[in-house]
Amino acid sequence: MTAPLPDLPVQVISLARATARQAQVAEEFARIGMAYTIFEGIDGAAHQAELLGRTDLAAWHRNMGAPISAGHMGCYASHVELWRQIAQDGPEIVLICEDDVTFTADFPQALAAGLAMAERWDILRFSCIRAKGRLPQARLGPFTLMAYWGPFTGNGCYLIKRAVAARLTERFYPIRRAHDHELNRFFDHDIRLMGLEPFTAPPRDRGESFITGTAMAGAKKFPKYKRLPHYRQKLANYARRLIWLARHGLLSFRRAGG
Repeated sequence: MTAPLPDLPVQVISLARATARQAQVAEEFARIGMAYTIFEGIDGAAHQAELLGRTDLAAWHRNMGAPISAGHMGCYASHVELWRQIAQDGPEIVLICEDDVTFTADFPQALAAGLAMAERWDILRFSCIRAKGRLPQARLGPFTLMAYWGPFTGNGCYLIKRAVAARLTERFYPIRRAHDHELNRFFDHDIRLMGLEPFTAPPRDRGESFITGTAMAGAKKFPKYKRLPHYRQKLANYARRLIWLARHGLLSFRRAGG
C-alpha cells in the first residue's frame, strides 16, 4: 500500500534554460502525485565574474584538487540562495531537489519515515553520489537513518530545517569546495547530516550535466603530484568526522522509538 504524501513544501532547483530537465522532473513528481515549485537556479555561466568574486580559488584548488567550473559555482550559489529565502520566510522543513531527481516507488514512505525521525537530523538526504562509513542511528520500518564517517556527497534530494538553512547561509561563502563537499564538513558547521537508506531518490545519470559536461568531459583534475594537499585533507577529515560523531553520541545504534 502506498504511503500518503506528507503536506510538505518542495522546491526543485533548475536553470531557466533547462527545459528538458524540467519536463523530466515534472513526470517524476506526477508519478508520485506530489506538488512542487521550481526555484530558478543561478546560472554560473551567466554570473561567472560575480561568483568568482565570491570564491577562494586557492582554497578550491587545494580542497578539490581540480579547477573550478561555472557550473560548480552556479550549483553552489543556487542552493545557498534557496536556503537564504527559506531562512527569511520559509516553513520549518523544506524538501529540496535538483532537477535530475528520480523517485522509487518507496519514496513517499521514505519521506514519511524521515519526517517521523526529524528530531534526529538537521539535514536528511534521500540520495547520494557517495556514501561511505555508514553508522546506523535508528530504524523505522524498512528504512535506516545513517550517519557517515566517510565521504557522503550528493545533493539530489534532501530535507532541511529552516533554522539550519539560516545558520548555513551565513557560513557558506566564500566558495572553497563543491557544495555537497562543504556540507560533508558537518563537524565544522555543527550539523547532523544524515541519509535515509535505502536511498529512494537517485539522480538520473545519462551522462549530461551542467556541472561536469557531457560524459564528465568537464570533470578535469590536477596531476596527482599537485593533489597532495587534497589527499592530506581527505585523510584528516576522516578523523574530524569520527571525533565530532563521538562527541555527539552518534557512533552507536539507537532505535527510532528509543
